[in-house]
Amino acid sequence: MTALFAGLTTLDVLHRLDHVPDPGLKVTSTDFTMAAGGPATNAAVTYAALEAGARSLSTDEAVAGSPDPATRADAPLLLTALGEGPVSAFLAADLAAAGVRVLDATTPTPTATGAPGLPGSAASAPAEAAAPAISDIPGLPVSAASSPAEAVAPTIHPTPADERNAATASAPREPAVSSIIEHPSGRMVASTNARLDADPARVAADLPERVGVVLIDGHNPALAQAALTLGVPEVGGEDPFAQLEARPPHLRVLDGGSWKDWLTPLLGFVDVAVVSEDFAPPLLARADGEQVAGFLRGFGITRVVRTRGERPVQYWWDGVHGEVPVHEVPDASTMGAGDAFHGAFVWALERAGATDPERLIRFASAVAGVSVSSFGTRQWLTSPVLAELVRAW
Repeated sequence: MTALFAGLTTLDVLHRLDHVPDPGLKVTSTDFTMAAGGPATNAAVTYAALEAGARSLSTDEAVAGSPDPATRADAPLLLTALGEGPVSAFLAADLAAAGVRVLDATTPTPTATGAPGLPGSAASAPAEAAAPAISDIPGLPVSAASSPAEAVAPTIHPTPADERNAATASAPREPAVSSIIEHPSGRMVASTNARLDADPARVAADLPERVGVVLIDGHNPALAQAALTLGVPEVGGEDPFAQLEARPPHLRVLDGGSWKDWLTPLLGFVDVAVVSEDFAPPLLARADGEQVAGFLRGFGITRVVRTRGERPVQYWWDGVHGEVPVHEVPDASTMGAGDAFHGAFVWALERAGATDPERLIRFASAVAGVSVSSFGTRQWLTSPVLAELVRAW
């Protein structure tokens, strides 16, 4: 069994500084790393690291050796859009090395002749665009038709809009890029965010029939819809709520880092919501945890976890409310900490089920604590502390 993660993949370029930068000066970083990122992507990488740690405890595995981690049956699946070009190739290689199997649903680049608004003749090569014979043009005197200087074939002039459409259609589908500068007082992030169209139907045949848990980050509604409805039994009749009531055999988790307008029709398919303090549904701009949990309960989500940085994690779980303390980590590098929490939460949920939320939260918080103990989103994956957490589980 494995887990399915659906959502955003970015190229994360991270720099570390030993001082707060002056915006008018060029600075030299003290550390640098580059890796595939994004909420669902980082969660999948965390899951893969925990799975690798669990396998390392197996005597049989140690003796027999391990195949390529990304091809294993228990490798986490990432339903995403990687795009095209060299950056996409780097992301694919990085995720394969991390033990994540990618299902790339990127909508392919259309051909130039298919560009919206571009005449077929304008999209063709010049040699293929046959001009009409001058003598065939009605109303043109024979003398003008026989004069080489006057014989000018009519040409098609695409409008600026046509040219923009053609350029957009022929441009490579490049993935999102995030640039992060971490310094003693915090960090600065500039990101293109999700900018790739995705078509889940392109990889539908590669989706497994069964998974242990599904997680969505909501950055691509088409991918989220496909993941949330995986394994849902077919329903008939005209009842508009029948599909919402038809549950798959696995749990479905929302990574709610922030509210997105297209989440509303998807919430009815969610079983567990793990949200941040920044998750503010409509009309609840300054919502407290109880209001957020109440809002989600209106969509049938009775299991809500709310992270708050270094403050205790709150939960509302099948009618029970509580808090779980978080251990403070000195000099924390918090990039991707929430994503690590989500990946660890899914890993634990798949193994222990939903009966003990505090155990799930304690484990996920401990893993997130390891993730912030080193710079970037990859160094911590080989920490012996992480291996001890898996052993203790």
